[in-house]
Amino acid sequence: MRVLVLTPYPYGTTAGPRSSFELWERVLHEAGISFDYAVFETDRLHRILYAQGRAAPKALEMMRAYVQFIPKVRQVDEYDAVLVNREATLIGPAIVERWVTRRGKPLIYLLDDPLYIPYRSPANGWLSYLKFFGKVKMLCRSSAVVLANSPSHCAFARRYNANVWQIPSLVDGERYTGWKPRISSARDRVRVGWSGSPSTISNLQVIRRPLQALSARADTELVMIGALDYGLPEVPHTPVQWRAETEVEDLRRLDVGLVPVPLTRWTPHKFFLKLIQYMALGIPPVATPLGSNTAVITEGETGFLARDDAEWQHAVGRLIGDPDLRERVGRRAAAAAHERYTLQANAERIVAAFRSVR
Repeated sequence: MRVLVLTPYPYGTTAGPRSSFELWERVLHEAGISFDYAVFETDRLHRILYAQGRAAPKALEMMRAYVQFIPKVRQVDEYDAVLVNREATLIGPAIVERWVTRRGKPLIYLLDDPLYIPYRSPANGWLSYLKFFGKVKMLCRSSAVVLANSPSHCAFARRYNANVWQIPSLVDGERYTGWKPRISSARDRVRVGWSGSPSTISNLQVIRRPLQALSARADTELVMIGALDYGLPEVPHTPVQWRAETEVEDLRRLDVGLVPVPLTRWTPHKFFLKLIQYMALGIPPVATPLGSNTAVITEGETGFLARDDAEWQHAVGRLIGDPDLRERVGRRAAAAAHERYTLQANAERIVAAFRSVR
């Protein structure tokens, strides 16, 4: 089975694809299912899209990307099916997807964000409204199968399609290899860390005051992975630029992982990959009780949920002060993640979902 993947994002650059079809490719290939990629974003668009402002250059580059994308899709007759990752193009109605279905090719629709809820991006402002949020309903209805990573997305998709499979965001269990003893000395500080992307750095504002208090502790080092500027000038921290080739090693250095989430129209519906990354490495997490976090974490067993500043300081403070607690929670978190949220644990389900295409 040959599948053409229509995706907005260049290979290996975005967390959603890296934790879904880019990772699935290995087990699918073993089952005789292969992927080729048609990417919407140009290199220039990818560089400027998530920067603040610059609406005119973004709009121009969007149009160029659209023009360059169309010839890639014309190869569709060579394939058995087409996988659409969120949306084939970042703007406009589902013109490409409708054309594919008219060619008689079954659609495999991957929904890993609540694109059915209108959302204005802080980076792109009014350009966000060119996304045509209503097309998600049409894509669910016209697809042979819908793959979704959260219960909320599955519930939405099942209004329009009977063949819906829930496959959570995953990590590779061969790279994320569970709890390991930390090599430390009595003088080492406990590393409390956050990992994210430039588009999620603003989430740290949710715990700005707890971070200030934590940064004043002599026994604690705050580590931020993902960029160089986190908008926290009053919070001493160690910044680490995200790199795919060192991601696991950089995370492995953390003793406690943070998943702060602001309350927006989107967040109650989202699946948060960084929580799975921490847990699969045996890093005890503290998270806001929104979206998938409440289903993934067993309170006090595999992590902690914190609703306000006081709960954040208390939960993180307990983990900083008690190495035995960090180890117990980390071990349980790793076991839970490897049982439910790795490629290896979900391989049969992924293959079965693709074979359900008719």
